[in-house]
Amino acid sequence: MPELAEVRIMSDYINHHSKKRKFTKLYHVEKGNNPIDSELIEDFEVIANSFGKELQLKTTNDTKTLDFSVFMGMSGNWKFVPTENWNDTKFVRMRIDTDDGNSLLLYGSYMGPRYRLGAFTGVKRGPDPTKDFDKFKSNVLDNLKLKAFDKPICEVLLNQKYFNGIGAYLNSEIVGRLDFNPFRNFKSLSYNELNSLFNVLKKCCDEAYYLGGGELQDWFNPFGKGNIEDWIKFYGNKNICFKQKFGTRNIWIQKKWKIT
Repeated sequence: MPELAEVRIMSDYINHHSKKRKFTKLYHVEKGNNPIDSELIEDFEVIANSFGKELQLKTTNDTKTLDFSVFMGMSGNWKFVPTENWNDTKFVRMRIDTDDGNSLLLYGSYMGPRYRLGAFTGVKRGPDPTKDFDKFKSNVLDNLKLKAFDKPICEVLLNQKYFNGIGAYLNSEIVGRLDFNPFRNFKSLSYNELNSLFNVLKKCCDEAYYLGGGELQDWFNPFGKGNIEDWIKFYGNKNICFKQKFGTRNIWIQKKWKIT
């Protein structure tokens, strides 16, 4: 958390506040909210884009362009505030000042965000399932013989090399809507079942995005309250589901699949 839908929303939020604005300085903020001028670029524009769980920030002026790759962690988010009030927000990691007295803040506490100049190297990520759907499908189908797919469905869906942007709540909703046994070996899926998985996965990601993202734990929609509560059918639903660990993550799956 945040997952694909939430990262896409944050990208939109950045672009909403960056449009037609000039930025003057970019600060790296150390623990304790201590800002340090990066001295990397001045008087620039900011453009954001999302790729699954990865957010990319482009800063550009007349002489150079710098790209930053941002991993949002478990609690990362963005905020646009008057610069004079920026220190009211705790656990800030990046501060970007405008020439009209405002600041764009990257912040987050528990397992919060981190960023780097250039390509993201923490995890090799596959194509975005919503923006590059055909490439996403090909990346899975062309590699099905690999050992990475010789695991339960829910565990494979967490592999960011092939399912970029899918985390615990989207995983629960995708498999729940498909009504597949989550313990099935991924390689056992038929061609038609794989196509159903691809289509339901994209549909879930798109719907979660348009409904404002999963405000389920530490993340909230920076635009304001979303409308996803009625859409969530399986994640956290103790009446029909239980938590099962797949790899290192707990996924909510239907009780009928519980192994006794």
